[in-house]
Parts: sequence; C-alpha cells; structure tokens
Amino acid sequence: MAGFRAYCELAGLPREIGSLAELSPSESRHLCGSLRAKNGDVADLFDLSGNVARCEIVRADQKRAVLKIVGSVAAKPKASEVFIAQCLPKGKTFDDIIRQAVEVGAAGVFPLLSERVQVKIDPAEAGRKAEKWRLHVVEAVKQSANFAKFDLPPARKLADFLRESSSGFDLKIVASLREGSAPVGKILSQNSGYKKACILIGPEGDLSCAEYDLAESFGFVPASLGDNVMKCDTAALFALSAAISAASI
Repeated sequence: MAGFRAYCELAGLPREIGSLAELSPSESRHLCGSLRAKNGDVADLFDLSGNVARCEIVRADQKRAVLKIVGSVAAKPKASEVFIAQCLPKGKTFDDIIRQAVEVGAAGVFPLLSERVQVKIDPAEAGRKAEKWRLHVVEAVKQSANFAKFDLPPARKLADFLRESSSGFDLKIVASLREGSAPVGKILSQNSGYKKACILIGPEGDLSCAEYDLAESFGFVPASLGDNVMKCDTAALFALSAAISAASI
C-alpha cells in the first residue's frame, strides 16, 4: 500500500471527521522533512492498538505538522493471531525480528530471557530499551501498512512466561532441534482452525533440555523447521511465515 503514514497516539484524541491531530516533532520531521509531504497530501495516522485515521495534511511543518481527519481506515481482518515468543539474541538481531514480525503480519512478539540468553537487561535501562523496540514497531508499520494491534510487552523470564501467559493460546509450538520433532508444516495442517497461536524460538545456543521439557509440559509441541540449523532470526521468520500462511488457507 503506497502513501504517507505517521504515528500518533489516537486513543485519547477526538476522531470525528474534521478533527485535528498534531504530530510530535520527530514524526513531523519524518513526514514533512524526510518524506517531503506537503499541504493537501493524504496520510494515514496510526497507533499500535489498531486505530487508524485517514487524514489530510493542513500544516506541513517539520516541527509541528497538523492533519485533519477525513475518514477512517479498517485494519485488515486476520484469520488467526500468531505470536512469536523469542528468547533474546545478542546485538541488533532482535530489532530485525521485530521488524520482520510486523511486516509478515505477527500479532506480537514476547521477548524472553532463557538460560542461554547472553543479553543482560539492567532495570535502569529497561524503559529505554522498551522505547527503542517500540520505535522499531512504528517504523515497520510505516513500511508495511500492517495497522493491526501489535503486542510487545517487557522482557521476562521464560519460565514466568510459560506459567503466566501460555494458557491463552489454542496452538503452541516450540521450534526444536530434538530428534523426533514433527515437521512444522505437519503440525500446522493437523491443527487447522486455530485462532491464537504462539511459536517459541530459542536463543543462540538453543534452549536447554530442561527448558524444552518445561515448554512441553505447558503444551508446546516440538516442531522441526527442516534439516538445516537456522539462526534464531531466520527460524522466527520461517516459522511465523509458515503459521500465517497455513492460517490463511
């Protein structure tokens, strides 16, 4: 979908036809500076809760752009919601996973801390890191026009995630290197009709045997992603694409 897109928290704003919305300085600079949008151009304003408004730019100001709401945009309905539970990789790999997850059509990503995760999150830096991840989601929405609600909660321990959140899914898969794991395509075809799925991906160095056992005890089905050993970002994109494709058949 071509066109201009800009982030604006719409939940607390009036969204009647003719209402005005003011962009933040950074969004104004991106829309009217980097993208060179001008007065009279149409842009879609979105937030990360699934709200979208079709707007006309009435003040193309790089410091304080103003847009007038002229209509609404409905997010495309999904046959099912697919989430990635990703044990955090080091470096910028998780940034790529976020971007790819939004662009492919995931409903969210759960960042997890497992036994072999090398990333350390200082509580004092947790807010800054979460904001950086949110900005990656925003940029990916601008690229993809995937306006559906996207969940990206704070990082937590794998065991806590399994105990507190795993019961909310009707299909749970863990990408597994264990011998005897069924092909992911077979698992997906045998569980057609699911509405909310979660795919657990380990970090560099994989999940430990104890973590595999724990995940399986919470109903995660071990799934093979093929004969080759993939990096975690490749595994996440492969499994996510397979699940979303299977849900749309």
